[in-house]
Amino acid sequence: MRRNKWLGLSAVAVSIALAVSACGSSDSESSGDGGSDGGSSAAEGITANIGILGALSGANASVVIPSANGAKLALEQWSADHPDFHITLVDEDSEGDPAKATPLATKMATDDSFLGIIGPAFSGETRAVKGILTDAGLTAISQSATATDLTLEDPSPVFHRVVGYDEIQGAAIAKYITDVLGSTKTFVVDDSTTYGQPLAEKVKSVLGSVVTGSDKTQEKQTDFSAVVSKVTAAAPDTVFYAGYAAEAGPFLKQLRDAGFEGNFIGGDGLYGADFPKAAGEAAEGAIVTCPCIPGEQAGGTFAADYQAMFGEAPGAYAAEGFDAMTIFLKAFESGASTREEVEEFVDSYEGQGLTKTYKFDEKGDVAESNVVVWAYKVQDGTLVADQEISLG
Repeated sequence: MRRNKWLGLSAVAVSIALAVSACGSSDSESSGDGGSDGGSSAAEGITANIGILGALSGANASVVIPSANGAKLALEQWSADHPDFHITLVDEDSEGDPAKATPLATKMATDDSFLGIIGPAFSGETRAVKGILTDAGLTAISQSATATDLTLEDPSPVFHRVVGYDEIQGAAIAKYITDVLGSTKTFVVDDSTTYGQPLAEKVKSVLGSVVTGSDKTQEKQTDFSAVVSKVTAAAPDTVFYAGYAAEAGPFLKQLRDAGFEGNFIGGDGLYGADFPKAAGEAAEGAIVTCPCIPGEQAGGTFAADYQAMFGEAPGAYAAEGFDAMTIFLKAFESGASTREEVEEFVDSYEGQGLTKTYKFDEKGDVAESNVVVWAYKVQDGTLVADQEISLG
């Protein structure tokens, strides 16, 4: 176990543990190798819920829905081979709002049928609910919450993530701006959130003298004329925006309308159909980075299977959502049937996923050497893979 943090199990969880133990589950151990053969008969009959918490509707939903679909695909494929298990993936739509995420997290934390959560998807809502999940001993594996402080500054014993944090992404963005775009004058804008501001600060620290100016926007802002005026006055060749699609789209439209013809690049908060939709023709050629791999780069038949199930190519964090769900499913295969057993399994898990090799460190992160960051470009209104950004 990563840390000694268990204060006890609820009466329901204890009852489940004893019932399974009576069937011989104490002989089943976590394989930790990511290569379980389907689990022992001792684990048969487990019934449990896994929640998925994030923006499943609203202006930024396209950042989250593909990962939810990836998790659903993993569960459907696994369930076909494990008919005696009854695992349900329960959607909990926070719209990415920390205030809305809090009661949803509380609902799952106080319902003993939930043995894990995929998410929270965004950093702000993760920060808001980590304490709730920690107190309940409810394991979370986020597919897309990238704020550095979530693990490095304020780790939780139950929080893990399958992607790299923003210190890594920010350095990759700066490298792309200088090495690929060849920028000598970059203007940096962030949305003042606990996601956007630290990401922008990292990019600025790496770019150094290349930064020709910076400014801030706010969530739900629609008029960006003041920021646009500062950008055009600085005459940069590149604008970097750290925030979400809901504001990035109209901001870019207003930039283009004001005559800005340079490069526009944003972080993973822009990765999804919502950004090019919001920006319209102004988005053409824009770059979006993400510590997630293109669906076609995922292992096995994932991309084809996703297309067949959902009628579209996998989008943002789809393969990462598949991997997060798979880790939970392997916990059940191992015989885990309580929150404590699931947490112990996840803490010690080692295995190859679709996107990377997994082994969580003491703070719940994957090894930096296994993190990948990709750049995507808007072409004909769609984000397509541009190139992997070298982290060396």
